[in-house]
Amino acid sequence: MPLSTTALSAPPAVHDRLVQLERLVMTLMSDPTQKANYGSTHTPAAEVGPRSGSDYGQAPVPLPGTGTSANTQVDAPIDGHSECGSMRVTASELRYVGGDHWAAILENIADLKDHFDREEQLRLANSPEELDGNNGDPASKPRSPHALLLYGCRRPTSRSEILAALPPKSAVDRYISRYFNCLDLVASSVVHGPSFLNQYESFWNNPSDAPIVWVGLLFGMICLALLASDLPYASFNNNDTEQQTLQADLYREKIVQCLIMGEYTNSGPYVLETMIQYVYVEYIVRADAGKDNWFLLAIQVNLAMRMGYHRDPSHFPGISPLQGEMRRRVWATVLMSDILVSSQMGMARMIADWKCDTAEPRNLNDNDMDENTTELPPPRPETEHTTALGIIARRRMLMALGAISDVTDAVKPSSYAEIMRVDGVLHDAAASIPPPLKMKPMASSVTDSPQVIMARLFIGHMFYKGQIMLHRRFLYMESPPGEEDKYAYSRNACIDASLGTLNIQHVLDEETCQGGQLYSMRWRVSSMMNHQFLIGTMILCSLLHRGKNLEREQEITAALRTTRAIWMRRSSQSQEAKKAAETVSIVLARVGEGRAQGEETSGLSQGMGPSANPAASTINSSELGMNLDERDILPDSMGMGFYEPDKFVMPGLLGSFTPPDQQKFSFDVNSFERGTTLDDWMLMNWPGMTSQ
Repeated sequence: MPLSTTALSAPPAVHDRLVQLERLVMTLMSDPTQKANYGSTHTPAAEVGPRSGSDYGQAPVPLPGTGTSANTQVDAPIDGHSECGSMRVTASELRYVGGDHWAAILENIADLKDHFDREEQLRLANSPEELDGNNGDPASKPRSPHALLLYGCRRPTSRSEILAALPPKSAVDRYISRYFNCLDLVASSVVHGPSFLNQYESFWNNPSDAPIVWVGLLFGMICLALLASDLPYASFNNNDTEQQTLQADLYREKIVQCLIMGEYTNSGPYVLETMIQYVYVEYIVRADAGKDNWFLLAIQVNLAMRMGYHRDPSHFPGISPLQGEMRRRVWATVLMSDILVSSQMGMARMIADWKCDTAEPRNLNDNDMDENTTELPPPRPETEHTTALGIIARRRMLMALGAISDVTDAVKPSSYAEIMRVDGVLHDAAASIPPPLKMKPMASSVTDSPQVIMARLFIGHMFYKGQIMLHRRFLYMESPPGEEDKYAYSRNACIDASLGTLNIQHVLDEETCQGGQLYSMRWRVSSMMNHQFLIGTMILCSLLHRGKNLEREQEITAALRTTRAIWMRRSSQSQEAKKAAETVSIVLARVGEGRAQGEETSGLSQGMGPSANPAASTINSSELGMNLDERDILPDSMGMGFYEPDKFVMPGLLGSFTPPDQQKFSFDVNSFERGTTLDDWMLMNWPGMTSQ
């Protein structure tokens, strides 16, 4: 009998014994006396400490190693083994994720692993057709669960059939305007505005002359603009949902048909730009992470390298200054996709730094250069917000994240000195962010555009991501008794980053509501950002479950109560959100949160580690204080209302921290019944959006 079948059909008694064995092994692995190797050479703290000047950290933390004896070393490997990640074996799938993935962190909580394993067995037994994670949302049923480019779509009979799918020019004009004004993340990265305008006018004069891949680029712009449409909540209904879904799927199909008809593997003009937009579309239309996007990323990366984007254009005289500068912008976008998508899939990045030398783009507006430019003008000051400034800022953070990824994904673990060196690289990158994109309080951002505010939050989001990637492994490490605690910095950095990540989630949850400062940018809250919110959630759950960091109990518990309300509202559209909400509720119930949603925490229960209560391996829904399947508790159409931005200040990132339980508004899930608007900002297929 196959191993996967045996695992799925194992009787509960055997399953419980396996969980007990896992607890025993994990207890031995977490023995602090086996967690550190010590040498005889001292590395001064000043050589490995983090750089100052970052606006993204929280309160200052003592540097690791400060005051340690001369016999202590931090430049030896932490242990002799790397993290092996998590391997899931089922009848239909073999899936590996690295140790930094939220699912791997969740599996380290034995009680919750057992609970969700049993849930998965029941789900597969009752609904085998749901192997691809279809969450049952009515709007998602017509949509294929797979990427069209990988699994195929209907082949067009002719070029004229593709062109016939275009909306009228007046509608396309509005879509293109929305694309350049709202989708700065992709518009400035892959399309030079003035050049595109010339091509666009020529296309309407003679559509049959345009390269078919350029037509695919146009469909990509239309599709993204449709998904970023900003319609009143009142227009969201079932008919609008179906219409918007069909529209987006039609345009998505046309992008793929154009790529195939244009033989995209030949790497011709506009191919990479069209592919980047297509991959982004596939991300936006799904609430949860999809493995297909990682395979699409591999195609995108290989296309870019085959076309030489990884080498700086200055090496090739045949490339014009305009083409060279746009190639630098496009390559920065490919780097971002590689690091963020690979991390979301729990995999190492595909692009190594030693393979590429493409320079950073200049701080220029699109109007500063054209096809006749013979030499690029000098860059504008970084105090001036240009078309390229967001690309420059993201690239600097991405270069640091790439260095972090190389260290944390290595099979051979790095020394703690190397960890702290890369931590300094991350802080240097944060300090180098141009002034217009440095973090500032939301209340001080009322004159800034939603795009600028979102860019700031995203950069802060990447900083916290790097902190968690670097320091999560040291969360439970302790020095031997009587010695200086060398890992205090890493523990505090990881906890602060997790709290900061969830507070970015909170700000987005508030400000993307109708009337919020980021309402027009709500489509940007994608599964990629939610992945980091999931990691922050799982780390804080793990801390409470193990009974660690009791001195920060109230802060952690308040953050988990807030994120639980957010995940619960999204659970009807996202399997990941449902699992996160259930996980938080289990942990809060176990540590004394109580069944009442708004009940104040009475304090952490002692001895709540994995082996404290062997009988606790079976978890039932009554323990959660919630039922994720009751639509009267979690209706699909539930509004959050609008919260004034001055009532909430993010810790460290935006100022001092006001715990949610001390704020004037309530986070009781049942209290949201007062709203009548639709809270859809995390729903990726954006039901009900039609062209205006």
